[in-house]
Amino acid sequence: MNKSKSVRSIIKKAVSIIIVTAFTMIMFFESTSIVSRAEDPYEILLSATTVYNGVDYSAEYDAYCYYMNYADIRAAFGMDPYALIMHYALYGRFEGRIANRLIATEEVVVPSGDDSVSVIDINKHDNGGMSAKQEQIARSKASQIATEIKKAAANYTPKKGTGVEVLECAYAAGIVQAYCNDGTYTTSGKNYRTAYGVFVAREYSSEGATRALGLILDYLGIRWEHANIGTYADQWCRVIVDGQEGFADGINGVAGYGKSSLEGGDGKEISYADVRAMFSVY
Repeated sequence: MNKSKSVRSIIKKAVSIIIVTAFTMIMFFESTSIVSRAEDPYEILLSATTVYNGVDYSAEYDAYCYYMNYADIRAAFGMDPYALIMHYALYGRFEGRIANRLIATEEVVVPSGDDSVSVIDINKHDNGGMSAKQEQIARSKASQIATEIKKAAANYTPKKGTGVEVLECAYAAGIVQAYCNDGTYTTSGKNYRTAYGVFVAREYSSEGATRALGLILDYLGIRWEHANIGTYADQWCRVIVDGQEGFADGINGVAGYGKSSLEGGDGKEISYADVRAMFSVY
């Protein structure tokens, strides 16, 4: 029995290494000629100036936060770092606008099952304590993974009862699970709660896997809530997919409609293997 478990463990590890290696190679060849992902506000505003007219507002101002917090600012100035700091210095700070942290929160009511609804809190998610450099690296990984998932999804023709978004979630969950299987589970140290820990340091926990998966979902354009954040309980992503409630679980590598089994749900779980066949990825 122990020998059988050992063999299964070795096979699982080998498959995970193959998946991670394959994605790493794909991302390398597609990113070596790209200096910056110009569409990503985080990349553009990461080192944006905090100085206007000789005054440094760095103690109270972050260009990315200011840009993300206010739709009217985004519409008026886009990602122009000089226009953003000028507006904050001349108007924003006097209007009481918050520019040193992300504040946006949204409650979305979505169908759950056949005869009920759920409220999902869509917050601007914290990064688990990553440094700016670590977040930049983790975002790069997540962005490239999301790009490959979108390319694979383009091969799929939606069928009745199953939309594309839930399959993208399952694909992303499978990739995160592969990274975790290639790493070490821990609840100590500096990286285990972060996407950087999963993608780079190879240290993970349920919390870190959820953040890594959530970061990919951000780049897929899928809204999500971090379930059980800040606890020692199992964590996963509550998601809004194809117009209804769903779940995505990076530790178990599955996604689906309805509620996760981790909170008593009985929704059908879709795995990475299922999606590979649907997306014709071999």
